[in-house]
Amino acid sequence: MNFIEFKDLLFKKAIEEGFKECEIYYSDGESISISVYEGEVEKYNLSKSFGLSFRGKINGKMGYSYTEILDLPAIDMLINNAKSSANLIENNDVQFIYEGDKEYSNVKTYSKELENIDPAKMIELVLDLEKETKKYSDKVVNLNGCKISYSSSNYGIYNTKGLELTNKGNILTSYVVAIVEDENGKNDGVGYVVANSLDEVIPTKIAKQGVDEALSKLGGKSIESGNYKTIIYNEAMVQLLETFAGTFSADAAQKGLSLLKDKEGEMIASKIVTIVDDPLLDGGLASAPFDDEGVATFTKELVSNGKLITLLHNLKTANKAGVKTTGNGFKSSYASSVDVSESNLYLQKGEKTLDELMKEINEGLMITDLAGLHSGANAVSGDFSLAAKGFYIKNGKKSFPVEQITVAGNYFDLLKNIVKVGSDVTFPMSSVGSPSVIVEGLSIAGE
Repeated sequence: MNFIEFKDLLFKKAIEEGFKECEIYYSDGESISISVYEGEVEKYNLSKSFGLSFRGKINGKMGYSYTEILDLPAIDMLINNAKSSANLIENNDVQFIYEGDKEYSNVKTYSKELENIDPAKMIELVLDLEKETKKYSDKVVNLNGCKISYSSSNYGIYNTKGLELTNKGNILTSYVVAIVEDENGKNDGVGYVVANSLDEVIPTKIAKQGVDEALSKLGGKSIESGNYKTIIYNEAMVQLLETFAGTFSADAAQKGLSLLKDKEGEMIASKIVTIVDDPLLDGGLASAPFDDEGVATFTKELVSNGKLITLLHNLKTANKAGVKTTGNGFKSSYASSVDVSESNLYLQKGEKTLDELMKEINEGLMITDLAGLHSGANAVSGDFSLAAKGFYIKNGKKSFPVEQITVAGNYFDLLKNIVKVGSDVTFPMSSVGSPSVIVEGLSIAGE
């Protein structure tokens, strides 16, 4: 049975069984990942996946079910399981099947240059990456990963209100984790690329990035506890934004799990801070013309010059709040229910380069790595206490690497205490991005 026949029969039988309206969401994808070690392919994984979820309203409740097989027994199973799940729902939240929008934006989520990608060329590139990494410095003693991956997907939404949406995406990534060692100790560094074609995977460039980062950390030492003028490097700031991204969820706020509840219109950050959710970002890892409820996505400022403008909404949370959805109703997989989540979330860049930020503080600390985010950060209160690494800054330049320190503070206070924003925005293999920032009020615990 082909997809269209399955869809039409499923909708017909579901309506006959008492569903007032219903919808299917499907995802069809494939991926290739290749890891190498000591000049040989260590792992070669090729996988294909397909899944379809069904949801429908019956007796005022929304039922959910899913399948990986398109046949007649699957239709009956989907309908029966959706009925059962609807009967188990005890809350009275209003759920929606969306009729669609008049227009949907064009957004680049697919690269034609990656069509019919050659696995042999992928193997050649990742083997070359390992070789170039080891060749770059005699201090490279091992690699803690050397990998190239490609994935593509087609997904779409169809419902009984006439909505028919499809989109496709693909992505190529490669990375290496170089481990270096000398008399001062051992450290690692990561080189990576997110590419739109195989030509953008340049082994010498990725190797240089990873090894240079590792070498720069050698000889690290702790510093005395105290308050320092502090730069949070872009990748470390991304870690913080990722950890606390859920605070912008209206669902979390409505459940009392975000301190941003009812704070729209209030100043929650420094006046120089603007935080954007941009599902239309070209090449963004979370870019999409529509969310998983079929709502047209759009770029919006969550925080504009320090003021909270909006939380992120899906149709259900928007209805409860009496506002329009922001188009952030997403599923973590085809088998899950619709939740609220960010798309491409980033702190808008400023004008100063990283070198200018270092000159600005003259002497102080630059934090480049944070560890313990799962256990040392409270996503509700915003409090964090994290192991950190970085560099001591003296005379406006890096003086020596710093390690064995702990940085503590509160995320909401940190946003208010940002005094300078850099121009070096980055998305480190992530849908979250940030430039480096200068922040006040962090407590540094060292020796």
